[in-house]
Amino acid sequence: MNHFDTSDAGLIERFKQREETLLHSDFSQSPMRLDEVLHPELFEISPIGTYTSRSEIVAWLLAKSATQRWSLTQFKVVELAADTMLVCYQANSINDGKVKETGSLRSSIWRFNNQQWRLQFHQATKN
Repeated sequence: MNHFDTSDAGLIERFKQREETLLHSDFSQSPMRLDEVLHPELFEISPIGTYTSRSEIVAWLLAKSATQRWSLTQFKVVELAADTMLVCYQANSINDGKVKETGSLRSSIWRFNNQQWRLQFHQATKN
C-alpha cells in the first residue's frame, strides 16, 4: 500500500510539514494530538549524546515556546521500507526575525502506524 506521494518534491514537502508541525505547534492546548504524531516507542538521541524517552520528548513539546520558529532546510527523505522513512535536514532557530547561523543536523525515522505516519526516532547533532 502506497501511503505517500512518490515524487521527490511531494515526499519532501509532506515530511517537512510533519517536522514543522512538531516544532511550530502549540501542543499545550491539545496534548492528545501528540499521540497522533508520536510513535509509542519513540526515543531520541539528544545533541549532547544522551537518550531521551518518549515522556521526556512529550514534556518538552508541551513546555516549548509557542512562538519559537525554526528554519528547516536541506531536506533529504529516504524510503527504508514501505512503512518507514528516514528524514534528514538542517534546523536553525529564528530569533528576532533572523536565522541563527549555527543549528543542528537532524534525522528522524517516521513509521506508518495505525493508519498514520508517526515519529519513532529522532536525533539532533549541533553544528
